[in-house]
Amino acid sequence: MKTFVTWLSVSAAAGLVLSGCSKKSDAVANNASGAAVSSASVTSGGSATTGPIDLKLKWQAGKRYDMKVDVDQTTDVKTPNGPNHSEIKVTQNFHYSPLKDLDNGGHEVEMDFDNQSLDVFQNDKDVLSYDSTQKKSTPPAGPSAAVAAVMGAMLGVPLDYTFAANGALEKIDGVDALTNRINAALPDQRQQMSLQQLFDDDTLKQYGTFSEALPDHPVNVGDSWSSSHDINNPAGVLTVDSTYTFKDREQHNGYDCVHLLLNGNIKTKTASAATIGAVVKIGKGAINGEAWFAPDLGMVVDLKNDQDLTLNITTRTMNLTENMKVKMETSLLSVSP
Repeated sequence: MKTFVTWLSVSAAAGLVLSGCSKKSDAVANNASGAAVSSASVTSGGSATTGPIDLKLKWQAGKRYDMKVDVDQTTDVKTPNGPNHSEIKVTQNFHYSPLKDLDNGGHEVEMDFDNQSLDVFQNDKDVLSYDSTQKKSTPPAGPSAAVAAVMGAMLGVPLDYTFAANGALEKIDGVDALTNRINAALPDQRQQMSLQQLFDDDTLKQYGTFSEALPDHPVNVGDSWSSSHDINNPAGVLTVDSTYTFKDREQHNGYDCVHLLLNGNIKTKTASAATIGAVVKIGKGAINGEAWFAPDLGMVVDLKNDQDLTLNITTRTMNLTENMKVKMETSLLSVSP
């Protein structure tokens, strides 16, 4: 499961295109050539705007936002025993339910996991499979048992996110209840550790940081802005640097959207072998993607990105190079009522 843990920590940091972490975005209101953009920018696709657009989340109390994340990761590494190819497919369905607007301009939003699935293939052989929508029981001694226990225990446990007026995440309530439920479902601490990044604080925070990489001022077509943040990883600390560009306005999935492009990179800030017994450093960490944000709705409608990573791994007995490619899509399925 160490490959899965590596994927999870990287994609949680960089996969959600509009997610930030701890550092405020550094906005740059220039077009690609560095010149100021006119406030009367005309967009492609037949849409137009007479001025800059404010890209802000608009949590509406009483509504439900159903979301879906699909991840497909492939990993190739040459070992002394020959090449090793693995593939991990993950799907998560979850929803946000804004509970109330706070007096200070912030918001209280509940998040629940609705269903989850995970498939792991090793050299094209299916070695682990779990799908919470399937009612068949998981063999207690099989390789999927621990995953089923944790991913199943995560379902239906409400987590309350409190946001400040500027969208920054202030706190999460309900983590203790979630942890207690997981402890009861999977008492084995060693197995828990192997799956901890499914539900630890750093991972759960990623579901509440949509707004932190959005620009802190209205933007026009052609504007770009940047963000940088660190994320804890079993192998140390990663730094994710991203640049976003307002490409145009277009219809997407039934919404009038701002179309954003993403370019960025992931790099190792500090490396440690304390947790996994190996030193892992990122030699290459490219991120490319695009996102669609509906200003009227105040929500991300769709976002896609590709990550192309090269990991240099050093153990006590060998040096390995792991090539990893990750495709991720996060979609807004529906808003109700």
